Amino acid sequence: MSEAEAVGGDQPFTSDLLVELGRIVEADWVTYCELDRVRKRVLLNVERAGDSSDGSVDEGVLWELVIEEHPVCVQYQRGVIDALKVSDFMTLAELRRGRLYDEWFRPYGVQHELDVPIPSPLWHTKTFLFDRAGTPDFTERDRLVLDLLRPQLARLWQSARTRRLLRVTLAELGQGSESELRGVIFLSATGEMEFASPPAGRLLRDFFGANGGARLPAELTQWLASGSDRLVRRRGSREVTVERSQDALLLRERQVEVDLTPREREVLSWVARGKTNPEIAALLWLAPSTVRKHLENVYGKLGVSTRTAAVARFLGLIEAEAS
Repeated sequence: MSEAEAVGGDQPFTSDLLVELGRIVEADWVTYCELDRVRKRVLLNVERAGDSSDGSVDEGVLWELVIEEHPVCVQYQRGVIDALKVSDFMTLAELRRGRLYDEWFRPYGVQHELDVPIPSPLWHTKTFLFDRAGTPDFTERDRLVLDLLRPQLARLWQSARTRRLLRVTLAELGQGSESELRGVIFLSATGEMEFASPPAGRLLRDFFGANGGARLPAELTQWLASGSDRLVRRRGSREVTVERSQDALLLRERQVEVDLTPREREVLSWVARGKTNPEIAALLWLAPSTVRKHLENVYGKLGVSTRTAAVARFLGLIEAEAS
């Protein structure tokens, strides 16, 4: 199992892994298959490296045998998850008189089979098949070994699935634009940022003064240590909510209502049209110092420090109000 985990990757059960399993439980063929028994589809079939067989089974006949006649498959469809042998249900002589042998086992040269499933729904079953061409049959020791390995094999499959999902998710998140309003951060066991999406990086800079390093801002570190699951910070017309979900932080930004006075709106509307402070003062019959004071108040309310940023926030507020 240690060797199998070291391989990693998106597909945990490779041909090389089946070689190792074949050394633990000897067989002429070792196969891993994933089936959708509801829609009757083969999802994945992996053969041990070096195995070869000349047999073949008609697909329609195969599904009839799997669902109706293969004694081990029938048990698995009833929810049994133990390692089972065909000989648990019939003798070799009985097997040779049946359709299962004529249509499936004999074309491949199979005489004995031992299967071990990973607990799964019928629409995505996962099973290892060990087949022998001649005697002897599989032993109780073989069955016990596979039953002991089964939970570890299930864990390997789940770990590989998690890696696939994370790879796809990280690729998607990494392509996000900083302007997006939602971001995510994945934390290491020591609290460092292992991954931060572009929007999350921007929100950390804007609301917590992050400098782009791997460590979380001190305020977030202290919040995590408090055990709280939710943090809200506001800056002018913008608000960010940080929520904790195990080893991930979910950040969400939103515009909040800002109480600008009619005069502040009027001044800002002229700024948006490209007017300077003296020009705005002349248009509104105000002193330039009064215009400057109005803009200072606007900057504080909107959480910005430049005319360009103030105009951008102002236009966003107008758009939000219109919608």
